[in-house]
Amino acid sequence: MAIKLRTVYYATKEKYEMKLLTGNSGLDRLFSWVHILENINTMDYLHGNEIVITTGIGRNSDEWLEKYVKRVVNSSATALIINTGEFINYIPADLIKYCQAKNFPLFTVPWKIHLIDIIRDYCNRIFLSEQFAFSLTESIKNAIFHPEKPEQFVAQLERNSFDLNSNYAIIAIQGKNFVIQKSSAQFHEQLQLSIEIQLNAYGLVNGIFEIEDAIMIVVNDPFQLKDFAKSLDKALSNKFPSKLFEISVSEEVLSIKKLQQAYKQVKYVMDRIQKHTDDSLCFFEDNGINELILAVNDFEILQKSAQRILEPILLYDRDNGTNYTSLLKLYLQENGSIKAISEKTFTHRNTINYRIKKIKEILSLNLEVNSDRFKLMFAFYVLDSL
Repeated sequence: MAIKLRTVYYATKEKYEMKLLTGNSGLDRLFSWVHILENINTMDYLHGNEIVITTGIGRNSDEWLEKYVKRVVNSSATALIINTGEFINYIPADLIKYCQAKNFPLFTVPWKIHLIDIIRDYCNRIFLSEQFAFSLTESIKNAIFHPEKPEQFVAQLERNSFDLNSNYAIIAIQGKNFVIQKSSAQFHEQLQLSIEIQLNAYGLVNGIFEIEDAIMIVVNDPFQLKDFAKSLDKALSNKFPSKLFEISVSEEVLSIKKLQQAYKQVKYVMDRIQKHTDDSLCFFEDNGINELILAVNDFEILQKSAQRILEPILLYDRDNGTNYTSLLKLYLQENGSIKAISEKTFTHRNTINYRIKKIKEILSLNLEVNSDRFKLMFAFYVLDSL
């Protein structure tokens, strides 16, 4: 769990006499831990998004501090606190300018401040934030799975700045070539942090929870939903190039009372659409007919209906070793163009015409009538989706 640097800084700056030398624009960064590092060569221990603290006890040359600061900045740390008064008495102006150019927060605290107090304080805040997030997660789950019991989620969500009457959406993240929940603790932590950084960048009020093999993100007032989802997709691909992710996105629903609907939508995309596409990012709204399919609570009813419509042609293929079902599907996809079908299948038009005529006889349908064509197209779509 990561927390915002700005919040902690303003809550503790007087207590620890902390001065911000530069990097105010970087205060909205998140940090997930605090480290004291005195040796430049130990920077490899940083995972990113930590607050780094130094007393300068390892300083062994005039160039040491410059090298140290630049290594910290390039390590993807969130901020640097320099404990001044014993080993480091002042911060050169060119180093301050360097951090300013990088939008990197650089702080000092006087020698009389006990660093262990800062570390204990900041880490306790992280732990408390994790406990708070757990309570929030339970409330969000209750809003999804028990919307008829508002007493189990309304108060907690309002305390966390959720607007219960504004729009909501749900984004699901799964591993395509791996299971997130079975990955290492370090990877899991880095993934969580990467998600939180993107949410923070877009300023989205959110809640994150895991269910089955997916990470679910509930976002409140997602006015940049598509941009955020695309940014998240890109960020995860860049951060974890060896991992393939599937990101599914619901439509926006009008209030917290409709959150269950958004959950059904995102589950439908995960379970029914993602498996038929190579795209890493899928939106429910981009698959318009899915809304009609999802309106039926029992998918088995849809499946039986689709199979009943296509049963004559399926049985004919089975008994005669033909492939008329595939030809029918192509005929519908090509809007009845014999020329297009002939070119795609490398088959003479007369042969195509003969087979289409045979298909009409088998199905007892008129493929020139829109209602019959829609019935067949819908049946194929249902079978492909389910």
